[in-house]
Amino acid sequence: MKDIKFDAWWKDHKYLFDEVMVKEVSKVSSSPNTLTLSIPLNESVSTIIKDVKRIVEQKQSERLAELGENETNRKSKRVGVGKYSFTQKEIKGLFHYQNLEMYKIFLKLNKPSINRNFLIEVRKNFDSRVRSQLRRTMVNLPQINDFDRFKTNADFEDVIRSVRRSLKSVEKTLLNVSEGRFP
Repeated sequence: MKDIKFDAWWKDHKYLFDEVMVKEVSKVSSSPNTLTLSIPLNESVSTIIKDVKRIVEQKQSERLAELGENETNRKSKRVGVGKYSFTQKEIKGLFHYQNLEMYKIFLKLNKPSINRNFLIEVRKNFDSRVRSQLRRTMVNLPQINDFDRFKTNADFEDVIRSVRRSLKSVEKTLLNVSEGRFP
């Protein structure tokens, strides 16, 4: 070992003296919504996760500020691909479609009380759509023969509560969209 020059040894061993921590490295991707990190493998996973979380949250805040977004008015700090982009978790296609179709019926009937009679109207409407998947996919809406067996609103209390929540969710989404606020 004594016959090796320091420069040659340093070239092979300088990593032993590097500062070992999670840190941002020069950008590899040209996308403004990406971050490249250098992660040391000789640190504990919990320390790495804590450091990554801190760095990502800081960069998300900075990116939102660049876009002129106020992070306190948002559901999360996530920055989408575009100014108004959706994440895969937020799009529940069939679920939102069902709720929107129920809301259309609600409006068509002049915003009636949400009760057994409204549920019957929704079920009849969905059942009348011969080619629609709504006939089979309405998860918690009783079938028409269930309405014959159970006669009071109390029998459908959970369903009525769920439909009310669904309709309020549609109204909230429509209000947000009308004001230009997207998830």
